[in-house]
Amino acid sequence: MPTKHLFYPQPRLPIWSQYLLWACLLMVSFAIDSQLNSKVAGLFFLTCLIIGLAIKHYVYGQKLGFTLTETHFQQHLYKGGWVLRWHNIKRIDTLDYSIQGWTTSIPWIGIELKDYQAFISTISPKVITQILLHQRSLLFLGLKQHGRQHELEDHIINDKPFLYSDGSDVKGLKAMLANRMKIQKQLWGYDLFISESDIITSKEEFVGLARRYLAASHSGANI
Repeated sequence: MPTKHLFYPQPRLPIWSQYLLWACLLMVSFAIDSQLNSKVAGLFFLTCLIIGLAIKHYVYGQKLGFTLTETHFQQHLYKGGWVLRWHNIKRIDTLDYSIQGWTTSIPWIGIELKDYQAFISTISPKVITQILLHQRSLLFLGLKQHGRQHELEDHIINDKPFLYSDGSDVKGLKAMLANRMKIQKQLWGYDLFISESDIITSKEEFVGLARRYLAASHSGANI
């Protein structure tokens, strides 16, 4: 199976324009220094630097992409990412939202896992925090479709120790993620989710591609 990368194109400024921006910033800072004082110039320079870093974080930190290989499936995020071995994935599909007999497709993809521990043990605290925040709306929708909205506060920050299938337990952020995955499994039938806004194809195309890799990983076939 060939490795496939599905990345959003990242905007890039030509190197000359970056130097030009720095030169303009320094010139304005020197002008302020000569007209007012060095403290004001320093404050201006520092403010522009902070704003520039914030813009860079926003532009480059929202979406990066996915990698699919023979052995694993990986999401790349600005603060890290997560990796799933194909043998740890039970199924992957699009999500439907149902309430009062009415069903509609929603822009999410669900992944059902076989083993939480193998997945959670590899994730950094920053990525766990991002997953928990990013999927809050899905938790609310899941509770709503089952008439359990009143339970939202119980599950939004559930840091009770989580017991793995081998008898070991986990605490802190990893326990919060495990507990969130457990309640999402009850509500949706899946443990981990990908927003359609995070992928460069439609969710149906992405699911079809992932399923082909998943099937090939079990059969040893090549695509």
